[in-house]
Amino acid sequence: MSARGPLRGKATVPAGSATLKRVQGKVAIKRGARGTALAELIATRLEEEIVLGRRHPRERLIEQELCDTFHTHRADVRLALFELEKKGIIERIPNRGAMVRDLTPKEVTEIYAVREELEVMAVRIMTLPVDRRDVEKLEQIQKGHSAAIDKGDLLNVFYCNLNFHRILYALCGNASLIETIEQLAQKVYGIRSYANADPGALDRARRDHLGMIKALRSSDREELIALTRRHLEPSPQAYIRAYQRRFGDVGSGAVRLGKIER
Repeated sequence: MSARGPLRGKATVPAGSATLKRVQGKVAIKRGARGTALAELIATRLEEEIVLGRRHPRERLIEQELCDTFHTHRADVRLALFELEKKGIIERIPNRGAMVRDLTPKEVTEIYAVREELEVMAVRIMTLPVDRRDVEKLEQIQKGHSAAIDKGDLLNVFYCNLNFHRILYALCGNASLIETIEQLAQKVYGIRSYANADPGALDRARRDHLGMIKALRSSDREELIALTRRHLEPSPQAYIRAYQRRFGDVGSGAVRLGKIER
């Protein structure tokens, strides 16, 4: 795996296209409306490219190139970039413009430490046993997740994983907590491709999901907490290893591979 991410190349858009549509969980381009709706869909396409490692940390997002790619105007592109900046997925650098956000190992460690505490909190306040129908929803999503792993369809792996955890943490019933968990997850979209390049990490994620479902069925809160902690480990570990290969010793002493320091 390259220190810049496992997948290379940029998605191309068919000539004559104007807007985007979702096809089988993915975003594609089609003719149609402009404005806010198009900007949102452009932002989604860029998110997908970042998650898949097709756009790398520190890669510039040049407005005119994006206009050409999506066959649209700068106003739509700027609005899309603004939305991604609000989510913490990209950043704007004076005199350089927008680029995919590059997180340091210290920043990644801090974000994941907070994510761990919040996601464990969500599990702690869930009312157990949970409704059978909610467990069945998770089982159905996990079937799609497993199938996507087997096919090597990393984009659907991402969407199934996203939906699995949205439903799981929604069971806590605390809207503010759910929103904060989602926001922090978005901030680290750019590092997900590093773990997803490892089939072993994907298989571990599948086992974790199945274990979570089993723990919910048996109302085993402590096992669910343990799995929640474990499930967060691969992405930051893979990213930090790649970062250190690229830039050398981070020097802060804040990162210990094998465990997220809290």
